[in-house]
Amino acid sequence: MPESRFRVVSENGSSMASPKSRKLTVHHSEERKERELDRISGAAAPKTVDVSLKQIVPLLIDAEKSNRTWLADFADDTVRIDSDLYDVLLAYQQYRQSEAA
Repeated sequence: MPESRFRVVSENGSSMASPKSRKLTVHHSEERKERELDRISGAAAPKTVDVSLKQIVPLLIDAEKSNRTWLADFADDTVRIDSDLYDVLLAYQQYRQSEAA
């Protein structure tokens, strides 16, 4: 997975804090802010990264289980997946719904 621009720091700014006192902090450069404004305004295409499901699914599951508020920031974003995977997910969704009934 590509190196993250995010950094985990404690409330006092130390990156060596215990897990309970750490939080995710995003540091933006002026260049990044300008790129983001261009993307929002439609003047630039969104930046994308190719990653495997094996890399992101465990992180997404953990973020959901931990009620990470940042996950909601991306709730309406679209994700491009292979059509075969989409078919499998739809079949699984239907299976789960019939199992619950």
